[in-house]
Amino acid sequence: MNKRAKNFLLWGGWLVIVFVLCKNKKFLVTLVWIFSWSWFGGVVNWLLSLKKRKKTDSECVSESDPRFDTPKKAFAMLFNYHISNLLFYLNPLLVTQSFLQIAGMISEKILGHPVLEAGQYRQKMNYILPVGGEWQVSNGGVTKETSHSWGNPSQRFAYDLVKYGPNGRSFDGDGRKLEDYFCFDAPIFAPADGVVVKARDGIRDAPHVGTFWMDWLTQNIAGNSVLIKHADGEFCLLAHLKCGSVQVKAGQIVKQGQEVGRCGHSGNSTEPHLHFQFQDGESFYFSSGLPIKFNGFSLKTDEQKNFVEQDYISKNTFVSFDG
Repeated sequence: MNKRAKNFLLWGGWLVIVFVLCKNKKFLVTLVWIFSWSWFGGVVNWLLSLKKRKKTDSECVSESDPRFDTPKKAFAMLFNYHISNLLFYLNPLLVTQSFLQIAGMISEKILGHPVLEAGQYRQKMNYILPVGGEWQVSNGGVTKETSHSWGNPSQRFAYDLVKYGPNGRSFDGDGRKLEDYFCFDAPIFAPADGVVVKARDGIRDAPHVGTFWMDWLTQNIAGNSVLIKHADGEFCLLAHLKCGSVQVKAGQIVKQGQEVGRCGHSGNSTEPHLHFQFQDGESFYFSSGLPIKFNGFSLKTDEQKNFVEQDYISKNTFVSFDG
């Protein structure tokens, strides 16, 4: 659930430019323009991401990533990612969901009362991390700078979690099999007592893992997922679960720490991981995200590990819960 609505708006702007410049041109010329804009934006974003990763990569010792260890492979990954993202707009289900996300952004600005500063919110329940063992917070935080997707209401305080192995990577081998990924098939737990509002299963785990080819034929951005109501105005969504692993159904009461599914690679996912978020309503599109503190976990930064009674989590840290 890495920013579909923002991409849709960006593509809309590019397509307007293409239409103006190419309205009297041949179809082939128009396609060249579209792909040129896509590649230009892709290369810029890629170079910026390399700059951001340089410091992080220099602080940890890990084996080289076999998915990017040659210029040819890196180019192929870039190509796969952007072409498959372009193909998303040929899937009417995903286009509809993109429009709904945009509508949610507009609705929140007009009618919503979002929490924009974490300290303003007083949560109603005590929550634990929805995973066991040590995981890296690869994306997400409670500030605009660390946010998963600040402009996307329900995902404002969302998180992406992955597991790392002794090789310093999120996978073993060449990363071309789902089973290569350390987090794949790991149990996912209810972060507090609650009632299951929605449970979705049966969406395939994205094929071609390790190639950055997005599953543009998927039925849902969130993939297989479980939505739990913990209190009035306090819901948790656990997404990208493994196909066939969801163990609960709508209306079922769950207890804190109960397994509800297993980590997978379904929906809009570049590699197996858990996406989870807290929101103030049932809707994935028309809810606002909530900043939540977690109880009783260990936090590791710069090789120092400390026990935390209750606090927020943030990207580029390792968190673990062994309760």
